[in-house]
Amino acid sequence: MLIETMPERAGHLEPANLPACERRTLPGVISQRACLLYGARWMLAAIRDAVHLIHGPVGCAYYSQTVRQKNYKVFSTGLGEKEIIFGGGEKLEEAIREAVSLYPRSSAVLVYTTCAAGLIGEDVEAICKQAAAALGLPVVPVNCPGFGGVSQGDGHDVAAAALLEHFIGRGSAGTPLENSVNILGEFDVQGDLKEIEQLLQRLGLNIICAVSGRATVKNLARAHRARLNIVHCGRTGRWLARRMEERFGIPWRKVSFFGLDATAAALQAIAAFFNRPEAAAWVEKEAEATRQRALPYLGRLAGKRVALFFGASRMGSMAGAFRELGMEVVLCGSQFGCQEDYTESRRCLGRGTPLIDDAHQRELEEFWHRYRPDLLVGGTRERFVAHKMGIPFLVFPQETSPYAGFNGFVHLAREAAALVGAPVWRLSNNGLLREEGEEKMAEYVRYVERGKKENGRSSL
Repeated sequence: MLIETMPERAGHLEPANLPACERRTLPGVISQRACLLYGARWMLAAIRDAVHLIHGPVGCAYYSQTVRQKNYKVFSTGLGEKEIIFGGGEKLEEAIREAVSLYPRSSAVLVYTTCAAGLIGEDVEAICKQAAAALGLPVVPVNCPGFGGVSQGDGHDVAAAALLEHFIGRGSAGTPLENSVNILGEFDVQGDLKEIEQLLQRLGLNIICAVSGRATVKNLARAHRARLNIVHCGRTGRWLARRMEERFGIPWRKVSFFGLDATAAALQAIAAFFNRPEAAAWVEKEAEATRQRALPYLGRLAGKRVALFFGASRMGSMAGAFRELGMEVVLCGSQFGCQEDYTESRRCLGRGTPLIDDAHQRELEEFWHRYRPDLLVGGTRERFVAHKMGIPFLVFPQETSPYAGFNGFVHLAREAAALVGAPVWRLSNNGLLREEGEEKMAEYVRYVERGKKENGRSSL
């Protein structure tokens, strides 16, 4: 057994097979997951020409306004005790009208339901239909009460379904636009989308819509005219790509732009689809040049151990990127993941690296104590536990630079090397048994006290 787990968690940590997944968190366990509402916001927050209205208590709006380290403007109906008892329909109608009057150039209104609205049985869909008829623009319900699914991943699915039903393909019909693509499941974290777009432009391709890092109501309406859908985030990207293939006949390719080999393979696959392999002749040279640029950092990272804990759709590709940095991946885990994501991750990792689903804090702490990785990579919730244990921590999705594409690989190498080699970790108990650490601390206290006495005598 890798670490001790609760009997009810059997199967969620697998050293060689696929972990159990898509199950509800055990009651009482402090999970790292988020709710359906936040999952929907993760998908839709970046649609800048829509009004985003949270139908629930003001706390839900406060919680969901910050997505990927960005603060987005949201409105809230601010449901209170009166509305919970007597209904909040009138307040929702008034909030929709007021929000549109404040932003008259908005192209749509997105109304997110919360636990409060779901529990009292509010007919949000009927209210949205009436408001749409009165205002003359789409007013779309996003049915995402927090209790409505297993994790934020279900919120991603709800949001993708809303985009497909109400926005994608609503523009005029026409033949596919030449040299055009959509990117599905790309959220433009710290400039990732710009790096990807520059690479695609070197192939002679243009992006119609990036869902949802650069999505607008207007370009979503034209998304059905793309020649190819590029899926970058597995779960929601695959779902949306399959539905668009069924409805509009658009083929799709699942690729990754994280890591040198993955980026090169992605560009070559896309060039092959458009029957222009000569357009990708530069890719191998660019990958080798990038490797040389990253070389000063690779020596510091060679042989270091890294543990990954973030969204399952990026685990496999990021594990490959860290291996290209010369690091050993000792754990891959996710707050939530589907069977397809874990299958892809296992294929990339092989059978020697443990996979864990929905790990709680106690399990992560025990694993880190036992395996002592040199670097942890994950979300902000895990950062402070790692720091208390004296382990360097890299936030992902990142907070500083783009990690996608060739330039992103150099940024990743530089930041990982800086963290692993930071002098501050020499002051921690990293690598020591608890008794050894306590003894060293006691020795330091005695040293300080002796210095104080000596200074006191010399001043007399």
